[in-house]
Amino acid sequence: MMLRVFPTLVAIFCLAPLAFGLAGVVLPALGAVPATGALRPGAGAFRLLLAEPGLGTSMGLTVLSGVGAPLLSLALSLLVVTFTRGTGWWTWIRRVLPPVLALPHVAFAVGFAFLISPSGWLVRLISPVLTGWHRPPDWQIIQDPLGLTLTLALAFKETPFLILMCMAALSQIDTDRQLRLGRSFGYPPHRVWQKLLIPQLYPLIRLPLFAAMAYSLSVVDMALLLGPNRPPTLAVKVFHWFQEPELALMPRAAAGALLLFGLTLGLMGCWMAVERLLAPLLKKNQINGRRGRPSRFLAGIARLSVPAGALVTLSVFAGLCLWSVAQRWRFPHALPSRMTLVNWTAELPFASEPMGVSLAMAAVVSATAVFLVVGCLEHQARSQRCLPLGLIALPILLPQLPMVFGIQVAALKAGLSGSLALVMWGHLLFVFPYTWLCLNGTYLAFDQRYVTAGLSMGRSPLACFFRIKLPMLLRPVLFSWAVGFSVSIAQFLPTLMLGGGRVPTITTEAVAIGSGVDRRLAAVYALIQVALPTLAYATALVIPRLKRGTP
Repeated sequence: MMLRVFPTLVAIFCLAPLAFGLAGVVLPALGAVPATGALRPGAGAFRLLLAEPGLGTSMGLTVLSGVGAPLLSLALSLLVVTFTRGTGWWTWIRRVLPPVLALPHVAFAVGFAFLISPSGWLVRLISPVLTGWHRPPDWQIIQDPLGLTLTLALAFKETPFLILMCMAALSQIDTDRQLRLGRSFGYPPHRVWQKLLIPQLYPLIRLPLFAAMAYSLSVVDMALLLGPNRPPTLAVKVFHWFQEPELALMPRAAAGALLLFGLTLGLMGCWMAVERLLAPLLKKNQINGRRGRPSRFLAGIARLSVPAGALVTLSVFAGLCLWSVAQRWRFPHALPSRMTLVNWTAELPFASEPMGVSLAMAAVVSATAVFLVVGCLEHQARSQRCLPLGLIALPILLPQLPMVFGIQVAALKAGLSGSLALVMWGHLLFVFPYTWLCLNGTYLAFDQRYVTAGLSMGRSPLACFFRIKLPMLLRPVLFSWAVGFSVSIAQFLPTLMLGGGRVPTITTEAVAIGSGVDRRLAAVYALIQVALPTLAYATALVIPRLKRGTP
């Protein structure tokens, strides 16, 4: 009976704030500013918005990075799944995926900039022997006008997430049996995936794909570090408008947020329309009977992308480590000429407060999210009633910036802005859907006959849950907690806007310092940001091993 409470709690704590967020954006855009009590209905905010120089260019950059990155990630993740599942590569991917996911977006952006910038590590490794350069070339790679570096970095970070979602979705498909059946008809494995398995897999990962698209369209932290700035993407432009101290300009910012909101929904609608247009062609391809030869080219791309992605991640991490201990590192030297730990010893006392706040918030928020997810899934398993998946994923399917701004406006009106509790609540809005996506498939695929056997022995449902079901699902539960922990650590906009700049975390400090010129300090904070999720993933891996053999 108590399980009925969980869907209600989710609706109150994780979905109801979205209504306040939407109202907090729409009202100022129409002329009402709740923070001042002013009410001036009209279209003045949209006239100011349309008169803003470079607005069209900002929208174009947003579309390019926001659609290009998830499209690249989808193609690469499906290639990797198609050509590596069932091989030794697949086992290796499952092992290296957690540390790759543990690398936060901001830390990756800082390290990626160190790697590919004109004075970065890649250029240093080949200079001056292969290039003849004794000074960095005058290339605009970071913050390039087309946003290509931002698009590439987003694709790098979203591909492991989509591969993880594919792994979860494949547990709902009898993959091995269908592969054997397809091969018995003379189809090579990649054709079985193309004609039979991917059409079943894609609908299961559409929501995570749209979540990646919504993030790419409204990303601010990575865009500040890697994206163009003359003009910036629409999300960064709107973020700067929100930072204006003049309240009279708030309607323009709200109108920009609504434009970003509409752009996101419009692009998702276009994506689904393209799906419907391509459906007859894909259906025809499924039944044309063509076997074809194994594609060595695509297989090579898939198998090469795995070590290449791991190499980039390791290079980013190594570059951060070197810069964090560098005292002197002149171009074109491949390694620092002098190393020291002064960067760490001098900065750790100042970083201790953001570290403590980040750890405490992430641990509590992710534990709360897992508690709510397990309660809802257990209620669904017993009653066959559940919240719609689209409603659960709504916070990550909508652009984050407009929602957070609307919640901030409502919080200002209620006098709650700047509180730690509000920031944690804001984190929970975005942590809950990710923990649900990670745990949903595995939890519902649990064989209920184990619980039935326990009940037949006279055990209560609660005892069967804690003594049978939870220990058997401990690994995926802890992994979903680690994912939630990582998502909470990476939250930038909810922390900065809902906290009013008074709740310091490692991520807000890393973005502020990474936007500057001190690479050593930026590397220190980026590595600290990496260490916190890594600790969570290590905990999720170690605890199940310690539980082995426990009676």
